[in-house]
This record gives sequence, structure tokens and C-alpha cells, in this order.
Amino acid sequence: MNEEDRVVHLLASLPESYDMLVTALEANSEIPKMEFVTEKILHEERKSLVKDNDGINVKQEKAFYGKESRKTIKCHHCGKEGHIKRYCWTLKNQQTKQGAGSSGEKSNSAEGDYGNESVGLLAAHAMSACDKNVLANTWIVDSGATCHMCNNKELFIQYNDKDSVSVSLGDGHSLEALGSGKIILKMLLPDNKIQKCILSDVLYVPKLSFNLLSVSKSAKLGKVTKFSGNECKIFCEKDNLIAFAEKKGNLYHLKCTMYVHKANAACKLDENIWHRRYGHLGIDNLKILVRDDLVDGLNFDVNKELEFCEACVKGKSKKSPFPCNKVKPDREPLELIHSDVCGKINEKSLSKGEYFLTFIDDATRYVWVYILKGKHEVFAKFKEWKKCVENQMGRKIKILRTDNGGEYKSNDFEQYLIDEGVRHEYTIPKTPEQNGVSERMNRTLVEQIRAMLIDSGLPHRFWAEALSTTCYLKNRSPARALNGKTPCQALMGKKPTVHHLRVFGCVCYAHVPKDERRKLDPKSVKCVFLGYGSEVKGYRLFDLEKKRILNSRDVTFDESNYEFKKEKDVVQTETPTIEIMHSEEWVSDDDDDEQLDLPVKVSERVKRVPDMYGEWVSVGHNTSDPTSVSEALLSDDKEHWMDAMKQEMSSIQEKDVYELIELPKGSKALKCRWVFKKKILSNGSVERYKARLVAQGCSQKFGIDYDETFCPVARFKSVRTVLALASQRGMKLHHMDVTTAFLNGTLMEEVYMKQPDGFIEQGKETLVCKLKKSIYGLKQSPRCWNYALDSSLRELGFVQTSGDPCIYVSLEEFVIVAVYVDDIILACNCDDKVRKVKDSLASQFKLKDLGELQYFLGVKVVQDTVKGQIWIGQPLYIENILKKFGMEDSKPVETPVDPNQNVCEATDECTLFDKEQYQSAVGSLLYLSVKTRPDIAYAVNSVTRYSTKPTSQHWKAVKRIMRYLKGTLDLGILYNYNGSTDFVGYSDADWAGDINDRKSTSGYCFHLGGGPVSWSSKKQSCVALSTAEAEYMALASAIQEAVWLRKLAVDIQIDCKGPLLLYEDNQSTIAMSKNPQFHGKTKHIDINPSATG
Repeated sequence: MNEEDRVVHLLASLPESYDMLVTALEANSEIPKMEFVTEKILHEERKSLVKDNDGINVKQEKAFYGKESRKTIKCHHCGKEGHIKRYCWTLKNQQTKQGAGSSGEKSNSAEGDYGNESVGLLAAHAMSACDKNVLANTWIVDSGATCHMCNNKELFIQYNDKDSVSVSLGDGHSLEALGSGKIILKMLLPDNKIQKCILSDVLYVPKLSFNLLSVSKSAKLGKVTKFSGNECKIFCEKDNLIAFAEKKGNLYHLKCTMYVHKANAACKLDENIWHRRYGHLGIDNLKILVRDDLVDGLNFDVNKELEFCEACVKGKSKKSPFPCNKVKPDREPLELIHSDVCGKINEKSLSKGEYFLTFIDDATRYVWVYILKGKHEVFAKFKEWKKCVENQMGRKIKILRTDNGGEYKSNDFEQYLIDEGVRHEYTIPKTPEQNGVSERMNRTLVEQIRAMLIDSGLPHRFWAEALSTTCYLKNRSPARALNGKTPCQALMGKKPTVHHLRVFGCVCYAHVPKDERRKLDPKSVKCVFLGYGSEVKGYRLFDLEKKRILNSRDVTFDESNYEFKKEKDVVQTETPTIEIMHSEEWVSDDDDDEQLDLPVKVSERVKRVPDMYGEWVSVGHNTSDPTSVSEALLSDDKEHWMDAMKQEMSSIQEKDVYELIELPKGSKALKCRWVFKKKILSNGSVERYKARLVAQGCSQKFGIDYDETFCPVARFKSVRTVLALASQRGMKLHHMDVTTAFLNGTLMEEVYMKQPDGFIEQGKETLVCKLKKSIYGLKQSPRCWNYALDSSLRELGFVQTSGDPCIYVSLEEFVIVAVYVDDIILACNCDDKVRKVKDSLASQFKLKDLGELQYFLGVKVVQDTVKGQIWIGQPLYIENILKKFGMEDSKPVETPVDPNQNVCEATDECTLFDKEQYQSAVGSLLYLSVKTRPDIAYAVNSVTRYSTKPTSQHWKAVKRIMRYLKGTLDLGILYNYNGSTDFVGYSDADWAGDINDRKSTSGYCFHLGGGPVSWSSKKQSCVALSTAEAEYMALASAIQEAVWLRKLAVDIQIDCKGPLLLYEDNQSTIAMSKNPQFHGKTKHIDINPSATG
């Protein structure tokens, strides 16, 4: 709307009392200016107020609703309302050829973004009658304002920056509106009720004296405003009162309170908060940022000094520097790059990194950082970084300055620099001063990381996140060599913005998208702030519930709360009451990213956050368990872990495990620690929480602290054989767990241990524990426990089998017992006999009766005594494997091995894969293949051969096995009542199946009760010259297993009516096993006739 139309509409809306003024203005030969019109109207209004103050409300109401008679008048010349042809200014302008500029000229007020009307205060009653005593945070109801306006950016819950626009005031002045957004007001109604209202398209005018609520804007949204006496009321469409204002002087003050949105606050923050947001940057550099206006969004009182920061003292303590008068030469960006490798860090990062690599531009002091798993990655990272930075900056690197580290001096590295035309400058050996830029930067980064970790309380494993944040902040901090610029501005030519910085490690809440939650689920998730995404524009957060890292832009921060630095809890026992003693861990600070930033690599390829609390592979289930007392007491299961520790100490005291004495001279006390574990049921739920006090037996010395350590456990093939026998004879399987089993063994040696963390007796802090019984962690503890259990079972009439020392049989009542450390399986077809054995063992050991066997060593067991069937499988374990390696949504395949693909060893042209991740995946699959999945035994055996130097091709083969498991999740082994009553075996071999060394692979499988009980897939130790020879060696291995199985069968009374049947499909091998034939093929084989005869 141009200025002409604005004047016309204004005059048309005036009440009848202004007719004389309107007539006088229309008599002009050209269109009056808006400023002149508003001044005349205000003058007329002031005269009216003096004459009749009581009638002002009626006049204002008429002004708001307009003069209907004048609106109905329409000009026959221009077609506009409010005047007739005789008074048409357009006609007069055409006649006099004047005013062309004014008629086509647009005002300086905002259009487009704020609609087709001016944002000026047209009537501007409020501003003209401004009361000097009105507070800045007051909201005034104004019938002349065409837009809502606010002077406090802190009140906006949603804000968008706009190009500044002019706002015209009633007194002729104008102010700048810098943006617009939404504001929430809590309206106070006369009946003391509170009505929440959201104002949209509110202009941010920082220099406005007070805030304005536009009547016309409200009317457009269907709201009705009524002025009466000393009150003003605003109604919605249904005549419901939504706002109320009282008249004070000449202004209507809205009764409301305001919601302050901290995320958009533009007020001055405490300098200590900015010190921490900036990763513990020094106060001098912070003041330089403010004084020289080097960044946008940073604001605090530069006259104040920082409070004492313990984190900085601990993290940045240093010796006094030597004087330096070096003059820095002028250089162009990327002309000279300093580089260095820092490490080895004492704890691996989330991405398993142990080093970090820096690249520093000498001209701008801009720094890039890469996390490394080893120094061998330096060359690859340099090529990656060089390609990226040269492409983005449009410049070429000319000089690379490094130390004499071997990672920079490889032939490939040198040849690459020569080919690219980059001069390589080395420092003189043992002269780090020549590479001072890199050395000083490494020190600065490490000090800042250390201070941030100390301040936030985050564990050491988050050091890479802290490093990425530190690098980001360093590029936005003043550098002495740049004379009043930040590295970011020096390199990119743009002053950085820092209003988005937050304190690293603080608690925050990330919004959960609608498609990722159900109707009644929380709309945000509690997280810890880890920095700023390097590849996405948003914040990098650690999800406390799912233990994963995520990126989000919709985040609410609580910078006064730190999840990993809570007040230390106290564990109390009945006698004595002892305080938890644990040391603080490192913490990490902010990490941020901006649109023009080059990426700061924290992780190479990790799509999934590794389990931060470790795993117990031996139980076949991957769960998140705390690794220390402090982590346990900060977790959501704090109460459960506290109860578990109390139960463990109660068992120790009950069994009289140790006594407190003075440490004898010449003796050394072992350290101890707590180990936590959740015991999982077959459906994935937590059965119970276990806490174990473990001695650190790694410091024991052979011959002094221990002698023999061997302790047998039941072979799982023996357990499967017992299950097959149970299915045939209708035997029920029962499960028992020995509570604190190792505490039942008696020690023969003198062993001393320090008092456990959290249970140090007051007044006896200098005493140590002299161990009477074995305790978890000692090298001889398993042997001591096995000896105690073996003695008890023999006293009950059980006989140890010769085939497996952990399988016991009671011939009198025919009860079979299988022992795996502290897990005991009972097989018997008589409940009374089982109860008798349980009671006898319970009289000697503290047992937990788990009822019928359902879950054992990560294997699910389903018994159906009616059908005589027993099924075993590991569906939950397979699900965990797929989730762990990001394969839960993969497409299933029908076979675990691609028959059309031959996997070979790594060559120089191959792309190497993460060795640790590969070995972890293969180990998980290997555990599955030896327990319940013989169908993947060959495939897993094939991929294990490349664990020392895996490539992407090998990883592809591993993923195929996982895709096969995805489609066969519920596949397991079923033992039937009507299955085979004796062992039946199968033997086979490929020939020269390994294309690398041409060796063959042997395989066999033995069945009992309709299901496999023993199987193997193993590469042969020598090269077979024919298929007959390969099959013969495989047959020999199978016969060895058959002999052992027959021995076990006899011990547990399996009816073996004849010789064990073993199938072989190679006729030459069969003939060779009967007679010494085929001399030409077998003369080099040292045949043991008893092995195959």
C-alpha cells in the first residue's frame, strides 16, 4: 500500500468530529504527506481531550470502527472509496502535472514480509500521549498500530531476522524493526483467571519505549476490542473474554505477564557462563572478542573479572614462558601449513581413536583436526583434507611443515607431495621449537580438553567430542598473530556468530519428531550436550536413555545442570555405615559447527554408538552395564545397583571371606573393584541385577600368591548331548545358580586385598583384608570353587564322567548334573529326586532355584514334555548382533555364503576395513556358530581367516552372514522323542577351497535325538593333493570326535547297540579306510590304521 492510499484510508476512518479537518486537508491541490496528516490529527485530538475528557472513549471507539458513511463514497475517476471526483487528488495531479513522484512513491515502511499495509503507527494515540512513567516491559493497547510490536527480544519464542524496516511513530520520528516472530502472553482477567495468548508476526523494535498490542491486527484475526470508561476488553469469536486492560492516564495498560524464552535472550550473560561456553577461553581473549566486536552474539560486562576456575587451574597449569621476539612474515592462506600428531591418548574415544592430527594454516591460524586410530592413517587423512580444503578455498597448498615423525616420511607420502608440487619442510630432530605453531596448538587443545572434561564430569571416552568442540571454539577466538581478527574471519572473510554456543556437558532436551513417537509419548528426550554437528547443521547430543549420539536443531538447554557431575551418593550398610569413595572422572566441553566451516572429523564411519559401558561376551548377550561405582550411582537403575552391592557385601560377611589386619611387612595388598551385570531372561527382560566385588588378580605372582589355576567347565557339546538324551527319555531340565559361588572356595595361600570402594570401615582405613576364602578376580578362585563343588557332588553319590569332568551322573537315581562355573543344570524324570538333590546342595551352598531350564549361557531353551521335544536357539542374541552392527533393517538372503564370490587375502590395492570392528563382528558370529547354529559354521570359519588384515570385501562377506541370520532369526535345534537313539555322523571336505594357500576345509556333524549335538568346520593344516586325501583327513577328524562321543555316551548311559554310524560320500576314501589301496595317491600319507579302521 503506497502513501496515497494510506492517507485516504486514514481520513476515511476518522469520526464525524474530524469532518472540518478532513475537508481542509482534501482542499489541497496535492496529496498531503502522512507525517503532516498524523500531526494535524494528533493536534485535533489533543484539543478534543481538553474540551471533553469524558467523551474520549466514545470517540476512540468510533475511530476504531470507522465512519461508515464516508467509506460508502466512491470516486468515479479513480474508483477509490472515501472521496468524490471533485476532490480526487489523482485528477488534480493530472491536470497540474504535479505529484507524479508522490503518487507512485512507496514509503520506507515495511511491505511484503508484513502484508500489504504499512507497519507505521497510523493513529498513534499511544505514542503521542506517551507517559514518561510507563515501564519498558508494559504492553499498551493501541488502536493506531497496524502490527504488534515488542522491544525485548527475550520474549520471542520464535524469531526470524529480517532486513531492517522503518516504523513511523506518531511524533514524526521513525525506529528500525530488526525482525519478527511469536510471543506468548499470559493475560490476567478480572475473575483472576489466566488466559494464554500467542501473538504472531510481532515486530522486534528494540528502541520502542514500550510494547504495543495492535487493535487492527487483532480485528483481522476475528478479535473484537471494546473500550468503555477506564477499561478495555478483547473478545474472541465466541464472545469469550481473552484480554483485559486498564486505563492509566491516557493509555490502556494490558494486564498480563510475559514468558521469557532463554534460547533467544539477548541480554548480558554472566562472564563465567561465556568462559565455559567458549571451552574455558581466557578472560583476556573473551574481552578482545567483545571490545573489538570480532563475533556476533557475545555480550557480557568486560569490566568484571572471572571467578576462580578450578578446572582451568587443573587443566592448564604451566611453567613461565621464555621471551620471544620473532616477527611473523606476511603469508597468504594455505601458503604454509603446520601439521603434527598428538597421542597416544590414555583412553580410546567413542570411535576407538587414540591419536589426533592437526593442520594449521600459518596465515590465519585456522586449525583442522582429525581423530586417528593409528599413525598409519596420517597419509590418508592428509589427502582427504587437502582435497577438501583446496576445493572449498580455491587455493593450493604450497608448503607443509612437520616434524621428523615416520608417519610423514613414508615413500608414498613423499612421492605424493612431489606429484602435487608441495614443498615438505622438516624440523631439525629434537628441536620442537621449529614447529612451534603445531606444538603450541597441541598443548592448547589438550589443556582446553582437560579443563572441559574436569568441568563437565564426562568420562574420558568423550575426549574426541571435547576436541572437536575445542577446535571449533579456537577458530572463533582471538589469535595474537592476527591483530584483531579470529581465524574464522581471517580465512573466510566473515565475522562469526556465537549466540548459539552452549556449555559443553550440560543437560538438554531434544525434540522428538512426530513420526518417531506415539500419541502420549514425551515430546522431548533428555540428553547431554556434546557439541555441534560437523556434517549437519545442529547440535550433537548424547541420548541418556538409548546411550547413543544424535543430532538435533530443536534443543532446549539447562546450562546449570550436569548429568555426569551430580552430587555423590552414599551407600549405607547395616553394619558398618560407610561412605562411597570414588574419584571424579574427566569431562568434555562444547562442540559446534557453522555453515562455512570445513568438517572436523570425530569419527570415520561409525553409524552406531559403541556400548559405552562394555559387554560380557561370555554370556552371549550385549547389555549396557556400568563400569564403576560412580557410573552405577548415576544411572537410572541406581537403586537396583545399590541393593546388589549390599547383597554382595552381606554374602561376604556371612561367609567370613576376610578379616581386617595390618598389612605385614614385605607383603603387598591387591586392589579391588566392583563389576556390575544385568542377568537377562529369554524375552529380553532383566531378571536381576548383580554386583560382584572383584580382586585385581593381574598383579598376583606365580608361586607366591597362587600355584595351579586350571578349572574345567562343561563343553557345550556335552550339554547338547544331555538335552538330546533328556528329550528321548522324558527327563525334565532344571536350572540352579550358586550365589557368590567363588566365596565358597578355601584359599591355601596368604592373599591380602585393600578394602572395597564404598565399604571402607570408619576408623580402620589403614587396615587391609586378609582373604580366608577365594574371591572373584583371583587367579586360583575358579579352581578353589570347582574343588568345593566337586567334593560336595561326590558326597551325594555323583560320579564324574571321563569324557567331560563337569558332567556328573548319579547311577543310583539316574540324575545328570552339568556344571558351568556357578550355573548348574539337573536332568531327571522324577521330581522327588530333583528336589532331594536341590535340598542337599542348598544345605552346603547358597543357591537360587530358577525352576525349569529356560535360558543358559545366552541360549534359549524351550521344553515340551508332552511331545517329548526340546528346542534351543539364540534369537535375542542374533537381534543384538544385528543392532550392534547396524544390520537390523538389512535385506535377508537365502544362504550365508555367496557361491559366486571368492574371498582372497588383502593386497596393496584393497581398501582396508576397521580391524577392531571386524574382529568384534566375527567373534560374535563365532560364539553363535558353536552354540546353536551349525548352518553358519563354514561361513564363519571362512571369514575368521582374515581377522588380522580385513578389507571391505571381507566385511561384505560378514554382512552377508548377518543378512542370512536376519531371515532365519528363529532358527534353532530341535531334539525329538522319536529321533535317533544313537549317534549318527556325517563327514565331508572341499578340495583346495582356500584360493590363497589351496588348503581344504574339513567338516563333520553328529546327530542324536533328531538334532545335531557336535559339529566342526576347520581348515586342514596341510595341502591335500587330491579329493581322496582331503576327504580322508576330514574323516580322520570325524572319527576322533566319534570316539569321544561314544565314551561320553557310555558314561551317561545312552544305549549304544552297535558301532557308531559315520557317513562318507567319497568312494576312494572309503576304500582307503578299508584297505591300503591307491598306493600312488597315498604313499606320502603317514596313515594311522587305528584312526580309520
